[in-house]
Amino acid sequence: MKIQHPPFLYGQQGLQQTQRNLDQISKEVAQMSTQNFDRVQPKELDVQHGSLAETLTEARQVTRDAQSNAQVLDDANQNLGRIIDISV
Repeated sequence: MKIQHPPFLYGQQGLQQTQRNLDQISKEVAQMSTQNFDRVQPKELDVQHGSLAETLTEARQVTRDAQSNAQVLDDANQNLGRIIDISV
């Protein structure tokens, strides 16, 4: 019997997206902290924020998003366990 449980899928996709967002934010913070140096800027890096404070605020929000997605996975795991206990 194959168990299809969308919350696992949604939680996993959400965590993957938050990881990509945190990677981008890390690049932006690194770029902001080295702007005074004569370094070649990567072409694929597109700074979308105006200040370090805004970027760090977004990082905090993305961290909350990751925690929410982790909670979805935890809840889905508990619910699936209850379903299996009832079925068996």
